[in-house]
Amino acid sequence: MAEDDPHHLNIMYNWFKYSVSKVPPHVLHEQEERKWNIEYKEPYGRCTIAVRDIKEGEVIFVDHPVVTGPKQNSTIMCLGCYRRIESWDEYRCSKCGWPLCSAKCEKMGYHPMECQFYADSGYIPCASDFTEDQYVYEATLSLRCFCLSIYEPDKWKTLMAMESHNDPRRGTELWEREEANVVNFLKEKVKVSADPELLHTITGILDVNCHEVRSTLPGTKDEYRVRGVYPLCAMMSHFCSNNTHHTLMDDMTMVVMASRPIKKGEQITATYTHILSATTERRKHLKFGKFFDCVCDRCKDPTELGTYFGALRCSQPGCGGNVLCTDPVCITNDAPWKCDRCRHQIPAETVERLNKIVYYELRQHEEGDIAALENIFKKYQFVFHPQHFHLIGVKHTLSQVYGRVSGYLLPQLTEAQMQRKIECCQDLLKVLDVIDPGISRLRGLTLYELHAPLLLKANKAFQSTNITKSEFLEKLREAEGYLRRTVYCLQYEPVSAFEGEICKISRNSLKELLSWIEVVKGLPSEHFLPECVDLLPPTAASLTEEDLTLESLLKKLEEQ
Repeated sequence: MAEDDPHHLNIMYNWFKYSVSKVPPHVLHEQEERKWNIEYKEPYGRCTIAVRDIKEGEVIFVDHPVVTGPKQNSTIMCLGCYRRIESWDEYRCSKCGWPLCSAKCEKMGYHPMECQFYADSGYIPCASDFTEDQYVYEATLSLRCFCLSIYEPDKWKTLMAMESHNDPRRGTELWEREEANVVNFLKEKVKVSADPELLHTITGILDVNCHEVRSTLPGTKDEYRVRGVYPLCAMMSHFCSNNTHHTLMDDMTMVVMASRPIKKGEQITATYTHILSATTERRKHLKFGKFFDCVCDRCKDPTELGTYFGALRCSQPGCGGNVLCTDPVCITNDAPWKCDRCRHQIPAETVERLNKIVYYELRQHEEGDIAALENIFKKYQFVFHPQHFHLIGVKHTLSQVYGRVSGYLLPQLTEAQMQRKIECCQDLLKVLDVIDPGISRLRGLTLYELHAPLLLKANKAFQSTNITKSEFLEKLREAEGYLRRTVYCLQYEPVSAFEGEICKISRNSLKELLSWIEVVKGLPSEHFLPECVDLLPPTAASLTEEDLTLESLLKKLEEQ
């Protein structure tokens, strides 16, 4: 009864049992003891608590989607398999008239449920029905959710146990848009006989709980981007520096693992926003999209755990301090900013305007335009802290595109460009070590990008006999370490995904590198520079007062 389970915890435990039954035993076995409980705690609401210590890399749970469907602003796609299709009239469902890949897709996925509704309503869609103000697929997933109430009551029960935040949403711009484009569309065009409040509850559940599903169709390189409702994932509290990593299998089952060690009694947490954005940007996104004010440790700390991810450089003459928000969890996000040295203040609106200017400048250029990115970086490198999110964001992009775009392929890079790629990777990893330590998709991809120029530089030095044997082996082992860590971070990614492909490449590269290291060990000394013999420092007894001065020490080093 509802009064015995007011927070619908048993519904979620039952959903977990169902999800486990959908995945292979090697991922998580049905008989394995559950590592977590769902509890209700203020101010978080329902949250997931570890019932024992959980090791880094350990699978915590699997979560099957209640339902999936197109994102609101998706381009033309097949409602059966989600493949992108070229035109509206490429193939139409013989029953409802919606664009599909082929007749085969008329019976695939969730389309048969909605198909019946469209066919019964007599509504035949056409491209002219939709504009920039009403997207083609804006109402699709909401309709699929309503269909569950008829065709799959257990899934419907689970869906209705999720949070919709109707009260804070009511009267907002988002509510009004969904009233016009989803609720009215379903009532008037599709003839759905449902109370408008129920349809708003469905849209709210989707707004608050949906995950983007980004993967590829097995056997193709055709990426799809849709969204799905994952009930167990929704039970995890949001932290801007979380302790889990999730990945999606080809059947869209989500596997959630510990990205770092989790102590018994600690919350198991997820991130609902982009980890490489600063506090104000994250909190605004969460408030608008998820309807709560984040007050996690990272948000409360003006330095963002010592990364200074939103900090500006003080512009006062001779200062150079860090300008930080005086109250980063202010509800209105308008607390003044103040220098940590000279105490000079800047209005929050000035900081926001500056960030928007840089954001729009970055948006004006293609992501692979290295020259433009470098110019923007140079323009603002003394305005922002070196680890400011805009500068780290540029470095993140540069770390990926150096070596991958025309004119800047890895063998074409100059020594300076190769070093720039290395530095960008290293600087990004320094930030990730704090805000996203352990296993992460971004860490794995960055480590892969880092190993390549290091290996290339070492091999070039070897080919020109410009490196000692010990130095060469050290560089090779460094690259080996990065490849091993890449595989470790990406080992759970499906092979059909880009990250899975990188993991596969890394495994093969690691085998080749280990063979090369063994070859190098056996090479004669004429292939290398002579090893330097370290000069032993004088003993303490032989040191004179003159020896202890900086000037005399530098003179001795010059003589050597």
